Amino acid sequence: MGKVVCEKCGTEFKFEIVKNFESCPVCGASFSDDGDSANVDEHSDWINWYYYGYKSDNGKTGSLRDKAIDLDKHGDVFFLIKEFKAPPRDAAGSSEKAKEILRTYVPDAFEKTREVPKVQCPYCHSTEIQLVPKKFSLLTGFATNGYNRVCVRCQRKF
Repeated sequence: MGKVVCEKCGTEFKFEIVKNFESCPVCGASFSDDGDSANVDEHSDWINWYYYGYKSDNGKTGSLRDKAIDLDKHGDVFFLIKEFKAPPRDAAGSSEKAKEILRTYVPDAFEKTREVPKVQCPYCHSTEIQLVPKKFSLLTGFATNGYNRVCVRCQRKF
């Protein structure tokens, strides 16, 4: 059919794709002519946030800051992962809204660490377990690849 061109970023879209969209999927500009002034001032109070990763663990842990870190001085410790706009800290000093917006860009940012389930003895519920290899099999007559778990506390195999 026809093409729709975004006035702000100049991206062309097929009409069939964007006929139900109210704004440009690339830059967020409105396709209608009447709502331009409302979208520009919608989040005027938002500030720039910076999400940095630590080089010591390849960015697995990060730091969210509302002020930029001088990477010329601290480039051996930090690296910039994402810069984005979000609301400033609330009255209590919390940056939870900024973290929610950051998770749209980086889904695993500030993710709670999951606890790895531990093996427990089914009899005494101790977590002190020792793996003991099976030495001899009566059916085949030679060593097998199996292991038995033995509880250190109650000495039971399971």
